[in-house]
Amino acid sequence: MPAAIVQYVFKPNPGCDIGQLMGLVKEAATLWRTHGAEVRLWSVQVGEVGNLAFTAGFESSAQLGATLDKLNSDPEFGAWRVKNIKAGLATWVRSNQAYEVLI
Repeated sequence: MPAAIVQYVFKPNPGCDIGQLMGLVKEAATLWRTHGAEVRLWSVQVGEVGNLAFTAGFESSAQLGATLDKLNSDPEFGAWRVKNIKAGLATWVRSNQAYEVLI
């Protein structure tokens, strides 16, 4: 079965408290993992240097959908979203959702 992944790329705002930003990322990772995602954080080294990419991987698109349903129904995740926006520590660059092509 083809795997699926979602990616959220963001850039820390100039002068932000990186420790505080990493705390928010860790909170998000915990919430995603609770609902079934395999989470990683990537630091962009070539191209858009300085960006970070938060990825959540899944064994299938069905698992991705189930995780998104659970996550978006979780009041803790809703509260995290508000806290993250209010913190103003990073700027969204892009998001991607991709499905593995078996070759």
